[in-house]
Amino acid sequence: METKYFISDTLQSLIDWENIMKMPREAGGHDEQMQGLFKGAKVIAHYNAGNYQGMVATCVQLHDGRFVIYNDYYGSCFGCDSWKYATDDEVKAMCINLSNGAFIFQSLNDVIEYLSNTKSFDWEECAKQLLEEINKFVSNTNEQ
Repeated sequence: METKYFISDTLQSLIDWENIMKMPREAGGHDEQMQGLFKGAKVIAHYNAGNYQGMVATCVQLHDGRFVIYNDYYGSCFGCDSWKYATDDEVKAMCINLSNGAFIFQSLNDVIEYLSNTKSFDWEECAKQLLEEINKFVSNTNEQ
């Protein structure tokens, strides 16, 4: 499979600090932070394991048309989830880490191809589920 994604620290400049810093800091998936990480990004798909602990993954389209996917782990208690009661500095570090580990694609088809074929340990638990959510988005878009 040809590599059709790249990782770049330039996404840090797109983090929506104004809104991220206001979001609740609770355990259990940090859905708000994952879906609101980047300024002006459109959420294409979001997956949360929906359990006491697990993975959360998001696919967004940036204002320039590129697509970005990123994921994270979470727990259900103060000792298990880094977001619960995190300080501002800790939130900043976590958001920077999320953005630095994000994969950037030129098209949604490239995202779909990656998630369909990845053997990456980091995506092992959530690639299939995020792909299902992306396919729902594509189906809904095609129906309109």
